[in-house]
Amino acid sequence: MSHVLSTVVVLDTSVILKWFRQDETGVEEALALREAYLDGALSIAVPDLLLYELGNVLRYKPDLDSDKVTAAVESLLAMGLFLHAVTQERLILAVEVAFTHDVTVYDAAFVALAEELQADFVTADERLAHRLRGMDRVYTLRETVSPTASGAA
Repeated sequence: MSHVLSTVVVLDTSVILKWFRQDETGVEEALALREAYLDGALSIAVPDLLLYELGNVLRYKPDLDSDKVTAAVESLLAMGLFLHAVTQERLILAVEVAFTHDVTVYDAAFVALAEELQADFVTADERLAHRLRGMDRVYTLRETVSPTASGAA
């Protein structure tokens, strides 16, 4: 079943990674979200942790060197996503989510931000989404439709 996303979403690193690694499953859906953002139909918020996670994942791709990883992170910064620094309240919520749903605090930081913003949370990590079942507004990438795509239908 497809879910049309609200106009503010929190995407985790597994989704944004697909903007840079187009040999992965779900690239089309991830790129549709990026296009919706670039077209102004969608606002994307992320914890600033995303920049470190993305840089780290790309750092271990054997076909990428330091210059390519730096260029990828800089291009993401240039997009002007809404980067959110850690707050005490959000960190406490992330720890609670992590313990309640048996996920990492890193993953829970994205969920906590989505809760704070009352935004949809989208992940390409099916196992993470499964662990978060029961929480409102948690979706896998494959079950989402961007506002632009739904408006064109």
